Amino acid sequence: GGVAVAALVLAVALVISGIGIIVMALTIGARYAGSPPPNAGSLALLPAVLGLLLLLLGGGLVAGGLGVLAAARRARLVTGILSAVAAGLAALGAVLAMINAPPDPVIAVALTVATLVFGVSALLFLRPRR
Repeated sequence: GGVAVAALVLAVALVISGIGIIVMALTIGARYAGSPPPNAGSLALLPAVLGLLLLLLGGGLVAGGLGVLAAARRARLVTGILSAVAAGLAALGAVLAMINAPPDPVIAVALTVATLVFGVSALLFLRPRR
């Protein structure tokens, strides 16, 4: 139960982050004082797609966490796999936050904590039942 709740909290954070990234991508042209550059649409494409993928991952984790709490069939397997994917992506993000100049230790620590929570969740969801 507690693992599902922890995964749910982080999943809701992923959904909110995904929405924020999509909004940021769609309003990228408004950040320029004058008229936006002619390639503003292409600048927004990658963040919009990644924000949508983050939103879908968070939504899947929310649905999976609720399924685990409701004891739905195969919910533990699906949520465990999604948690493992989220842990891997968070670990990659933590490394990228530190190797890109300037390094951002606050983001790296937050992503490391997310890696730990999602990784432990994946292990507990995917362990064989007794």
